[in-house]
Amino acid sequence: MADRPRRWEPDSRNEAYADLDHPADVFLEIWGDDLSVVFENALFALYDHIAELAGFGTGHEEVITVEGPDAAAVLRSLLAEALYLFSTEGFVAARAEIDVQTRPAGEVGVTARLDGEIVDRRRHTLFTEVKAVTYHQLTVEKTAEGGWRATVLLDV
Repeated sequence: MADRPRRWEPDSRNEAYADLDHPADVFLEIWGDDLSVVFENALFALYDHIAELAGFGTGHEEVITVEGPDAAAVLRSLLAEALYLFSTEGFVAARAEIDVQTRPAGEVGVTARLDGEIVDRRRHTLFTEVKAVTYHQLTVEKTAEGGWRATVLLDV
C-alpha cells in the first residue's frame, strides 16, 4: 500500500471526514489531497459508521472496479459496491488502496483494493445499519486550496 498517511485509524477521522447535520440520515463531508485520497477516506467513513474498525484485521482481499461519467457518480458506485460486499458477505475493510484513472472526456475509473475481514459477531462491534448510498446531495469537487471535497448521504 502507498506511503501516504492512512485514514483507517479511528483517531484520524477528523482528518478524513466529518458528520454534517441531517435530520434522519448520515450526511458526510470527506476531504483529501487528491481524488484517490477522497475515495479512500469515503470508504473509511462508510466502514467507520458500520463497525468499530479497531477490531478488524487484514488478510481477506476484495477488489472493486467502477467507472462513470464523473467523480461523483464513481464515488457513489464505489461506496454502493462496498456496502453490497458488507451486506452479502459481511466484509469490512481495514485498509484500502485506490487507483483513479481520469479520461480526457471527464470519465473516471476507480480500482479499489480492499484488505479486511468478514464480520465475526463474537469479536466485532457493529454500529449503524446503512441501507443505501444515495445520489441526494452527492458532490465531488476541487477546493480553492487545491485539495478535494466530497459530500455523501447514507440512507440509514
